[in-house]
Amino acid sequence: PKVDISSCNLIWISFMRRGMEKLEILHKASDLIKKSTRTLFLTSAGMSADSNIPTFRDKDGYWKNFPPFKDKGLEAQDLASPWAFRNELPHAWAFYEWRRRNAEENQPHEGYRIINKWLAAQDGFIHTTNTDGLHLRSGCPEERILEVHGSMWRLQCLDTCTYQFWEELSVPLCNLDTATMKASDYPKCNGCRGIARPHILMFDDGEYIGHPEQEGSFKRFVQEPIDLAILVGSSGAVPTNDYIALHFMERGTPVININLDPASNRIVNTDLFIEMKGQEAFIELDRISFGSV
Repeated sequence: PKVDISSCNLIWISFMRRGMEKLEILHKASDLIKKSTRTLFLTSAGMSADSNIPTFRDKDGYWKNFPPFKDKGLEAQDLASPWAFRNELPHAWAFYEWRRRNAEENQPHEGYRIINKWLAAQDGFIHTTNTDGLHLRSGCPEERILEVHGSMWRLQCLDTCTYQFWEELSVPLCNLDTATMKASDYPKCNGCRGIARPHILMFDDGEYIGHPEQEGSFKRFVQEPIDLAILVGSSGAVPTNDYIALHFMERGTPVININLDPASNRIVNTDLFIEMKGQEAFIELDRISFGSV
C-alpha cells in the first residue's frame, strides 16, 4: 500500500512542535521557580496518584475495587460523609480503613522530596486538599502545611463531645472484612468513649472541627506577597485549589499548573500549563532549575 508521506510529515511536525512548546513552558516555569522566594504549592489528588493512592474520580473503577459498595449503590461521596458514619457505619469505616492501609503500604514519591528541598531554600507553603498525609510523611515541616480537608491519620469524636482531635497512626486501626467491605471494632473517642471518625472534612459535613494551628499558619503566609503558585493534580470535582490559584493569579501572581488532563486548566487558564504527571514534572523542573539528576 502507498504511504502518504505528506501526512506523515505533518504528524511528525505537529509532534515536534508540541515537544518544543512543552520544553519552552518547562524552561519558563523553571525560571520562575529559581527566582521565587515565596512559593505556594497547591496539591490535590493527582499529586498522590503517582504513589498509588486512588483518586476515586472514576465511579466504575471505584466500584471495581469495592463490589459490595456497587451492590448497595454506595459511591465514594456517600461513604465520605457524617451520614454514612451514622447510617452505614460498617461500610463507612471500612472505606477509610482500606484507604489507611493503602496509604501505609505506599510511599511518598520523588516529587514530595523535591518540594521539601525547595521549601528548605525559601519561605514556601503547601496547601493540600489531600487527606493521605503523604506530605508530612515525606518530611514536610509541620508549620509549612495546611491539610485543608483534614487527614485520615487524625481522629475526632463522631458526636463532637469535644473540639479536640488526636493523631492515630495505628495500622490496622479496626477490623476489615474485604469480602463484604465491612469494618468492626471501631476506634473510640478519647473523651466520651463513643465512636470516633476521621478528622476529615467530608461531604455535607458541618461537624469537622478543623485544624486551627495549620489554618493560622496559612493565613500568616498569605498576608505577604507570593512570588509563585504551583497547582498540582487538581480536578473539577474538588476545585478548591483551582480557585485559590485563580485568586492569586488575578492579583498578579504567576501560576504553574501541572496536570495530565488539559481540561484541568479551564478555571485558572494559565499559559504555564505542564501536561505531565506530578512526579515526572517535579523531577524535570528540578533538573532544569537546579541541575539535579
